[in-house]
Amino acid sequence: MKNLRFTYEMSLRFDEPIYDHYFALRCVPVSDDVQKIQILSRYINPTDCLNEVVDGFGNHKYVGHYFDNHKQFEVQIVGNAAVEGMKVHREVLHSMYKYPSRFTEPGQALKAAAEACSKVCGNPLERAVQLMMYLYQHFTYVKGSTDISTTAEEAMKAGRGVCQDYAHILIALCRMSGIAARYVNGFMIGEGSTHAWVEIYTGEGWYGLDPTNNLHIDDYYIKLAHGRDYADCVLDKGVFMGSPANQKQQILVNVEEI
Repeated sequence: MKNLRFTYEMSLRFDEPIYDHYFALRCVPVSDDVQKIQILSRYINPTDCLNEVVDGFGNHKYVGHYFDNHKQFEVQIVGNAAVEGMKVHREVLHSMYKYPSRFTEPGQALKAAAEACSKVCGNPLERAVQLMMYLYQHFTYVKGSTDISTTAEEAMKAGRGVCQDYAHILIALCRMSGIAARYVNGFMIGEGSTHAWVEIYTGEGWYGLDPTNNLHIDDYYIKLAHGRDYADCVLDKGVFMGSPANQKQQILVNVEEI
């Protein structure tokens, strides 16, 4: 088990004033039998209404509103996490994780990859690890080569992408192989941005794999949210009124061992 200190900072800057701003933030980890979370400080500004809720997937979410004009929105969450990785999180399986979703619907490229992996064998975890190895060997990490709207099929066809694409492709391959799988986002040790990985259902519960780095999820990862794919666990979401305004978002994540 590792004890980690995490900081999540997000800022939005608008070039014109906005108002009547509604937001939803999934930036606070949830305690479970793999990680125990202690929030040390929370800063969300501006806001005149803020509530803590749990979404339909079991993820923690802040929802709020600010009516007056503003040109910036800032979030900072600081906390501690006691993490015990490479462990099954016991939970009853919901059948939605067995089937294709918006970002994981297979086309010809994914079907060809699944065919190439048709001889994988063993229990669900062993087979998922073999699928992860195949993906790691046949897909290339290229920053900026895709965006948040890219599907697993599109990324697989291009042969390159980022952590979101690795996660979507592995989820698709697992589901096509009869393994329930779900998308996860969160933090990992070091400084940078958020990360995405996969949890597969072993038969007893959920177990994490990081296809981008070809690793099992160990004590240096902190989970934020999970869902069928990226669309179910977007970290920062909002709507607002005002003149057409360009916005610039900056995110900084830092995780260190304590």
